[in-house]
This record gives sequence, C-alpha cells and structure tokens, in this order.
Amino acid sequence: MHVTVELSEAHILIVDDQPANNRLMRMILERAGFKNITTTFDSRESVRLYLEGEFDLVLLDYNMPNMNGIEVMEAIRSAKGEVHYLPVLMITAVTDREVRHAALNAGALDFLNKPLDHMEVIPRVCNLLTVHLLKKGFEDQVRVRTRQLQEANEKLEHANTKLQRAKMEVIHRLGLAAEFRDNETGNHVLRMSRYAGLLCQVLGGDALMCECVESAAAMHDVGKIGIPDAILLKPGRLTEQEFDQIRKHPGIGAEILGGVQEEPLITARTIALTHHERWDGNGYPQGLKGHDIPLVGRICAVVDVFDALVSTRPYKTSWTVEEAVALLVKDRGSHFDPQVVDAFVSHLDKILKIREELKD
Repeated sequence: MHVTVELSEAHILIVDDQPANNRLMRMILERAGFKNITTTFDSRESVRLYLEGEFDLVLLDYNMPNMNGIEVMEAIRSAKGEVHYLPVLMITAVTDREVRHAALNAGALDFLNKPLDHMEVIPRVCNLLTVHLLKKGFEDQVRVRTRQLQEANEKLEHANTKLQRAKMEVIHRLGLAAEFRDNETGNHVLRMSRYAGLLCQVLGGDALMCECVESAAAMHDVGKIGIPDAILLKPGRLTEQEFDQIRKHPGIGAEILGGVQEEPLITARTIALTHHERWDGNGYPQGLKGHDIPLVGRICAVVDVFDALVSTRPYKTSWTVEEAVALLVKDRGSHFDPQVVDAFVSHLDKILKIREELKD
C-alpha cells in the first residue's frame, strides 16, 4: 500500500527501546512512502522531542524502561494540558484489558499488536493520520475564520466609533444652530453640556447616563429655530404676546426631537421640553412641579440660568459669579430643585474650571 502525497509529508515519531523494532517500523513506513520519520530508543527523550516538534503521529511502544508508553503520554499531557489531543498509536505485546483501558484513558487512539502485521500497520497509520490531518485542517480554518471575524469586528467597532462621533457632531451643531439665532455663542452650548454632565455625576448618575446628558444638553434650546427672528432678536422688552411665542420653544424642540427612540435624542427631547419648568410649578410649558420634572430638566434649568447670567451679550452685561450663585441660592426651592442647587454650589470650583476652559 502506497500513501497519498499529503500523508507522505506527515511527521511521524517512533518510540521503541528495541533498535530492531525501530528499524523495522521505519522500513515499513518508508516503503509506503512516508518521508518525515524521527526515531528514538529513549522514552524520556520522546517527551522532549514531542514537545519541541510538530508531530502528526506517534508510534509508541508500551513496554519500555524508565517510562512506559502510558507514562510518556501522561508526561506530555502534564506539559501540554489535559485537553491536548494526542495522536498516539500504541504498540504492545500485552493483551491485558486493563493495560489497554489505561492507554485509552491516557489518550491512545489505537493499538498495534506485536509481532507486527505488515498488512495492518499502514492502514492503521493512514487512518489515524487522515483523522488527525482533517482535525488540523479544521482547526486552521477555525483560526483563519476567527482572525477574519476579529478583523471584521475591529472594523465594525471603528465604523461605529466614527458614526458615534459624527452623530455627536450633528447634535452639537444642531444645538449651535439655535444658539447662533439667539446671539448666544457656541461655547454656551459646550459649557452648559459640561456643567450638566458634571451635576449628573454628582447626583449619582452612572457613566453612561452622564455621557448621555452631556451630549443631550447641547440641544436644550433647539426649539428656538421655530421662533421668528423679530421676536427672538428683539433688543427691547418683549410684549406678553411675544413672550407667549418664546414660551413655545420647548414644545417646538420636543417636536423636532420627537419620534426617535435612540439616545441621546430621547434625553435631548426631555431636556428641551422641561428645562424651563420650575420647582414650584410656575414654569412652562407644562407647569410641572417638584419631582414631576425629570432630573435632567432640573439640572439644565440651573446650569442654563447660571451660564446666561455670567455671560456678556450685546444686549446685556454679565453678572459676577457671586451674584449668579446668590440668585440660585435665593431661588432654591422656588425656581430650582434644592438638591441640584446644593450640588452646583458644592462643586463650584469644578464649574468655574469648566467655565475658564470654555470661556468666550
């Protein structure tokens, strides 16, 4: 029987303490066409050879001095790990069932009986090699596929990151669009977002929630897009009718941001709709009171007023930080949620650091 080209390239290790048996097995294999054959008489050396090499099959004699065949397999498993696959064909003259069971438990895949039957050796060797090479091929395919999936996943994560950045940029620019119509600056949007994210953290929000609030706060006044310029940019005092129009911008913002079931736009809609509500129920557009106002709306009510007060605009001079904080404290419990004001005041140093970083 002559083996296929693929099988002929397999690497085979013969382990037998009897030189004559080694020579006989090598001769049988070489006549069948096998090319890569390593032999050793020392069972202890066989462990080192196996661990250092890449053998597709081990022809392992059972009855050897120093270490028998089962002990060789156990030593290899100890070094490689219990789940390591051992392509071992055990050679033995022993017919004791207990020995064979022990060999199978140690990892032997098949047996050859001494004296060797030349007609039996090659078919058994070829059968085991075929199974082993199929297993190797499958494992190689799994590794390749796993690597491809990892690369695809990395590309997907990169694309998702870019998409998230693009989404955040759109959100920020949408917020800017409203602020620029109202003679506000882009930095007002950035400051208010950072203030809101900080207070969310102080008040116990988790990292994901605080990141969401910081992004969403940029769109708090997006509804101003729907207010006529003649009213929005009027330098003097507004009439009651004109102020009624201004009061519509939270609802307009909620309509603009409505219908999207994805963060941070869900939170942005809540902020747009509720950041002009008051703790005492005298705010607009819904007249919500106390904890009926969502926390994100209560947070943005405080930071929006603070930043507006301490910012200089063409139509007004700025308040000092002390004056603005005094107003927040005075209106604590009427306009503003006391807990939010307390969090703001207790972390004023961080608020002022953000203000300095993002000053106009």
